[in-house]
Amino acid sequence: MREILIVLAVAGSVLFSGCASVGGRMHGVLGTSIRDLEASRVKSVQMVVPGDRDAVYTAVLAELKKAGRYIYRRERNEGAIAFYMSAENTTVAGVFLRGLEGGKTEIEIASPSSYARNTVKEELSALLPPPEPEREPSAVPEENDTKPTVGADEQETSG
Repeated sequence: MREILIVLAVAGSVLFSGCASVGGRMHGVLGTSIRDLEASRVKSVQMVVPGDRDAVYTAVLAELKKAGRYIYRRERNEGAIAFYMSAENTTVAGVFLRGLEGGKTEIEIASPSSYARNTVKEELSALLPPPEPEREPSAVPEENDTKPTVGADEQETSG
């Protein structure tokens, strides 16, 4: 009976000591913590894409899966996706999304590895709209194009 009370006391203290700290410890034990990724955000690469955060999150997730990334943690509400470069290559990387004004989203790619950051940025560049082609000047004048006229005060006077 005494053992049961001790177990309940320990379980209660763990339960009421704060779920966030227990959850954070569990992620660390399971190897799914994003603490290292958070620390590597100072060296992250960013890009801005059109679309709201939720739509971009779905598109990023699809691109990462297509590229064969081993996703170990998804937090849609926080706009975070943590993954290994592959099941064999356990280099960690993560994508953090932030909604911007004007229907755009910032994608932040973080990893302790510069190779991983740049590779993932290249893969996610498919989400960027294609650049507009450069327009060559038209040989035909547009309707609003008018030839300069000589003003009345600049007209030559004969005489």
